[in-house]
Amino acid sequence: MTETMLLKLEPVIQEFTTGNYYREVFQAKQEFFERAGIIYEDDPEFEQRMNLFMDWYLLDRDLPGIDLPPIRYYSRLHDQELSPEDKQTYQELSSSVHSLFLLKRFTLFGKKLLIQDLFSRKKYVVVDRKLNQAFSTGDLFEGRIFLHQGKWYFSQGFCFHPVEMRPFILKEVKKIRFQDSSRHLKLILQLAQMKLKHQRFSHIDVKHIYNFDSKF
Repeated sequence: MTETMLLKLEPVIQEFTTGNYYREVFQAKQEFFERAGIIYEDDPEFEQRMNLFMDWYLLDRDLPGIDLPPIRYYSRLHDQELSPEDKQTYQELSSSVHSLFLLKRFTLFGKKLLIQDLFSRKKYVVVDRKLNQAFSTGDLFEGRIFLHQGKWYFSQGFCFHPVEMRPFILKEVKKIRFQDSSRHLKLILQLAQMKLKHQRFSHIDVKHIYNFDSKF
C-alpha cells in the first residue's frame, strides 16, 4: 500500500475505532476471529491477522443501520471537505480485491509480481518492492490489493498457506468459484483458521488439519 493510501486511512481508523465505535470494533473482532481463528499476541502471525481484520472492518463490513463499510461512510460524511484527489483515493480504497492469490512469477528484474486471483482467475501485476523478498514463486496466500494511479499494490495483511496443500485449496475454490463473495469469504476465513491450527499443532500432518472432516 502506498504512503498516500496509508495516510488517507488514518482518519478513517481514528473515527471508526474510537468513541462511539469502540464497542462496534469489539463486536467486529468477535465476528472475524470466531471465523478466522482466535489469535493471541504471542502468535507469529498476530500482526498480519490484525491487519487482515482491520482491512475487513474498514473496507468490507457494513456498519449496522448504515449498510456501508466505514471507508464509504467516511467519504459520504466528509464529501464536502474532500478534494477530488482525496475522493479518488477513497474510491480506490473502497474498490480493493480481497481474495486467495497464487504467485505465478516475478516480472523482469523481480521488481513486480504476477499473481492470479483463484476465484476470478484474473491476473494482476503488483508493485511492492518492500515485500518481494517475502515471496516465492508458487506461493498461495490470502491478501488484498488496491489499484492506485494505474498500478496495483498489496495491503499489509497476508496469510500464507502450506504449498503442499495447494491441491486441496484449489479443489475447494473450484467448488464455489461462481458463488457470491460471502461464500468466498467464508472459505478464506476457514482456511485462515486451518493455517492457525497448523502453526499450533506443527507435529500433526498438515493434511489432517487442512481437512473439513478434521477433529483438530
